Amino acid sequence: MYGNKVVQVLRKMLLSFRPDVYEKIKSGLKIFEHRRNFPDEPIMAYMYVSSPVKAITGIVYLDKRHCLSDWLEEYKEDSNAIARIKEYMKTYHYRYAMEIAKFQETSKISLDDLRKNVPGFVAPQMYIYLDGTELLEYIESNLKMIDLQVEHSFERIEACQVCVH
Repeated sequence: MYGNKVVQVLRKMLLSFRPDVYEKIKSGLKIFEHRRNFPDEPIMAYMYVSSPVKAITGIVYLDKRHCLSDWLEEYKEDSNAIARIKEYMKTYHYRYAMEIAKFQETSKISLDDLRKNVPGFVAPQMYIYLDGTELLEYIESNLKMIDLQVEHSFERIEACQVCVH
């Protein structure tokens, strides 16, 4: 408790992204992160961007997890939304959409620097938890915040916002 507010301690992870997805998040175009599996809790994720970037270069704050199967019912009146949801479930095998509450641009920590300074570092295929690790200590000591921040509100989610690339 801090003052009158409950302060939530977020679990931290390193989450892998393709460069095109990173750019969509950074620009604010992408407001949901879709995954096959993901924990049902808010997360602070350091963004590892794959080749050709090969670096940690941002932070996303992921909030509520939505089940795509629930959206089939919720948006059943919108045939376009239903088609997109079914495509995401069938083609990509995604089951969840996490709200991207906030993006924070950061300096870069290259893959070479990570390998040199964190013994045994391997870039994650999906994600790895960082709490209590040497990797988290290294990231927090070396990553610097840059001015760019993007925030989203999810008070009302429109059918046109679900399952878009």
